[in-house]
Amino acid sequence: MNNKAFISKRKKDVTDFLSIINNLSISSGSVNFKNYLHSDFWGYSISDIRFKVDQSALKHISPSGFTNVEIIIELDVESKISEWEKLNDPFSSLNFRSLIRGTNSKTGKLHYLGFHIDRHNGGKTNEIHPLYHLQYIQNSKVKPKDEFDHGDTLQLDVPRMMHLPMELILGVSTILSNFSPETYLKLIENRQFVNLCKNYQQKIWRPYFNSLESYWLKNPIEWDPNLNCPYLI
Repeated sequence: MNNKAFISKRKKDVTDFLSIINNLSISSGSVNFKNYLHSDFWGYSISDIRFKVDQSALKHISPSGFTNVEIIIELDVESKISEWEKLNDPFSSLNFRSLIRGTNSKTGKLHYLGFHIDRHNGGKTNEIHPLYHLQYIQNSKVKPKDEFDHGDTLQLDVPRMMHLPMELILGVSTILSNFSPETYLKLIENRQFVNLCKNYQQKIWRPYFNSLESYWLKNPIEWDPNLNCPYLI
């Protein structure tokens, strides 16, 4: 498949998936396909993917008083086309951001929880950064830090935990399975989604697991397992 055909297929996958979730009452903003990228790359950004958190997923929420909580997702993806047919890292840049927001019925106050799953940009830091990692952090775009009411919480950099890379299809479906399981059960009944998910697991998750497994099998690979798990010695 040449690059032009590859990009056309990936664009169709994105628009097909958005159509599937829109039919499940999940709204989304417009897609910005990054047509300005070099012909060897493809990418897109999407903002304002929204859905309600199921009541069953609020059983451990604190403080109490929330009955209406929503999740807002935005993501930014860039990928080198040639890496999709190899057992190698398929992305050059990835950021999957989620904001959970709800109004407390007892106090009338808005509360927020933010987390992201992204690809480390390679810059030097004092902390260990798994290449793909999950981190909980208050989204400063909501309010400036000095205006945000943190209550009894303590905000600081928590350890960046290893995580599977997730773009639109794998990412949104994973978040749905945790926060809106009723919708997720409807989603996996859709044969088109199942086929999309299997394909993206093959192209994205299989290389990730292969990289980690190779550390013990000592197989020659392109994707250095120490990047994914820098704790390996």
